[in-house]
Amino acid sequence: MTRTLPLLALVLTLLSTACCATGGELVNGSYHDAKVSYRLAEPGEGWRRLDLAAANVAWFNDALAASLMTNSHCEGVKDAPLTGLTEDLLIGLTDRVVVSQQTRPCSRREALETIVSGKLDGVDRKLALLVLKKDGCVYDIVLGAGPEHFDAALVAFARVRDGFDVDARARR
Repeated sequence: MTRTLPLLALVLTLLSTACCATGGELVNGSYHDAKVSYRLAEPGEGWRRLDLAAANVAWFNDALAASLMTNSHCEGVKDAPLTGLTEDLLIGLTDRVVVSQQTRPCSRREALETIVSGKLDGVDRKLALLVLKKDGCVYDIVLGAGPEHFDAALVAFARVRDGFDVDARARR
């Protein structure tokens, strides 16, 4: 069983209407729930917040038809490599082409950032993903957009990513 909702279901959910609250709270740039706490920057103008059961924090940009989310998972986290955790997020993406993949520092750890193009349900999409393991949890930042709007949406992804910092986890 994967640690998060398969990407296809998540992106389709983000492209539809908002659903259920996550149980966590985003206040003044900090997300908190019963298991995790982290800081993040807002994506910027044109991005509206969505409350989704499948994400800690999610936004959608109508003009770019782009979705952006952060999520965390702490239960049953395996000692899997970042590449394997990234692959979990790509379930449902066909005709995949990895455009770039590199490690980068994030929250005083090494994270894996991947840009990939492919098809979701036959529709061309481009994705940016950042996967981080820290203090027994996995954190993801995921951007999805059509290829024609991806570069414009990537600015918001970078803003959220660059402001992302995990607080020490109180309970392990």
